[in-house]
Amino acid sequence: MELSASLRTSATVDAVLGYVRDLDRYTEWMPLVHSAALESGSEPAAWSVELRARVGPFARSKRLRMVRTVMDAGGAAAPARIVFERRELDGRAHAQWRLSVVVSPTSGGTKPLLSSGGTELTMHLSYDGRLFASVVESILRQQVDEGRERLAALLAA
Repeated sequence: MELSASLRTSATVDAVLGYVRDLDRYTEWMPLVHSAALESGSEPAAWSVELRARVGPFARSKRLRMVRTVMDAGGAAAPARIVFERRELDGRAHAQWRLSVVVSPTSGGTKPLLSSGGTELTMHLSYDGRLFASVVESILRQQVDEGRERLAALLAA
């Protein structure tokens, strides 16, 4: 399953990065992320994440260990790029989860708007699990739409 979503905001690149560079900040705006705890001393940075979603009267949850495998802060007019990937330590095979994040300054004509705002956030989630994939995709899309609205509100404040 592949899922992409974008958000344009007048907030600065740094403001957007403040909400997306560390998974523990996702609990503030992404309803799917029920909890995310940074593992102390992990290098590269890793989080224990619990995803939770409600489907009618039922709640389903999934625990994942996610590692930030790429942290490129970009610079000048270059976009920032962050990648989180599932990396469990139990030695078993698991479905892949991969979240790629790109934070780019938007341009007003020929010049990027860096300090005065104007940013595009693009997130791409890849999941190769097969169990109930169509149901999972529908739930994820709803959660992403709600998260996008919450993040836009936080960035506008």
